[in-house]
Amino acid sequence: MYDSDFSPNRRILVVDDNHTIHQDFRRILMSECGSDDLNLAADAFFGQKSVVKACMTDEIDDAFQGVEALEMVTASVREGRPYDMAFVDMHMPPGWNGLQTIEQLWQGDPCLQVVICTAHSDYSWQEILQRLGRNDRWLVLKKPFEAIEAEQITAALTEKRRLLLQRERQTHCLEKRVSLQTSDIRRAHEETVHRLVAASMFRDKETGEHIWRVGLMSAIVAQALGWNTTDTECIRMAAMMHDVGKIGVPDAILQKAAPLNAAERKVIETHTVIGGDLLSNSDSPMLEMAHRIALYHHERWDGTGYPTGLSGLDIPEAARIVAVVDVFDALTHDRVYRPALSIASAIEFIQGGSGSHFDPHIVTLFLASLSEIEAVQWKHPDCSVSGTFPAMMEMAGSC
Repeated sequence: MYDSDFSPNRRILVVDDNHTIHQDFRRILMSECGSDDLNLAADAFFGQKSVVKACMTDEIDDAFQGVEALEMVTASVREGRPYDMAFVDMHMPPGWNGLQTIEQLWQGDPCLQVVICTAHSDYSWQEILQRLGRNDRWLVLKKPFEAIEAEQITAALTEKRRLLLQRERQTHCLEKRVSLQTSDIRRAHEETVHRLVAASMFRDKETGEHIWRVGLMSAIVAQALGWNTTDTECIRMAAMMHDVGKIGVPDAILQKAAPLNAAERKVIETHTVIGGDLLSNSDSPMLEMAHRIALYHHERWDGTGYPTGLSGLDIPEAARIVAVVDVFDALTHDRVYRPALSIASAIEFIQGGSGSHFDPHIVTLFLASLSEIEAVQWKHPDCSVSGTFPAMMEMAGSC
């Protein structure tokens, strides 16, 4: 959109190699303010009192060759004061002809309204259509023409330009408003995620430290899968909530250093359903993705996972990504029930589960992105979570 506001004074470019023609256009279009001919022409065309009035303050610039006209149009756009319209002659030796000139002018300003000034013998209607196409950016003014014809065309095209710029400004304002609202929604989503992260950190130090890395790693794998920027950012936030259901698991089980028994295992498996329920029924694409991840990230490729026994491509792709990332990050960090494994041992485990526990294609892309994955672990190491709720909120966004 042009930076400057629309001026009620018209900017008109006359492109013709004949100096007399330039004088004629000035005499027709730059008569005194309140020109009855032009004002009546405008009112007759629009069916109402038009805002277009002939005035000495209107600007009419002269170009005698196509190259000169292009330089002037390009400069006018750069300065934020584009021409409203241009009258272009068809024959301007030794330079470009009229059609060549118009094609070049539209390179400089695609919105420029053009009036082709042509005699019957210049070009056929079909030739003009073939070169310029069927669009609303040009009109034909046959030579010789009456002054009232030039006045009425000028009134019509400058009013059209005014309305187009008005609509463009309104559209720009709406787009800006939508952008601000979208930013507000994004900030609200991020606050939701961070508060849930902070709640997890109250319950389980390991969970709180782990989920931030899972979000970043999941985004890396999603990008490797070809996800667009919006969806990649979506999984970065959604994956952070994959274990939010652990809020509903008793501390005695979460913090148990010894292996879990069968009954305890059943209890901890409920965190997928708890998390899925907590995040369900949202209109937000990010929270809907978080719901699918929380519910299905412990499903297995071969159908032996929980809670529903989904298999293969029936498992949502976001959950299949998190399944790999979650296990890798858990294996390579200390847990209350075991010390961390080496990167090499964790990779061996992931490779061993490819095609049974994990989606083999995602495993391949994960391993191909290993340098980025390790960089996340190096940049976001385990950190203390003691302190107040605001401190935990800050940590959730920086740890």
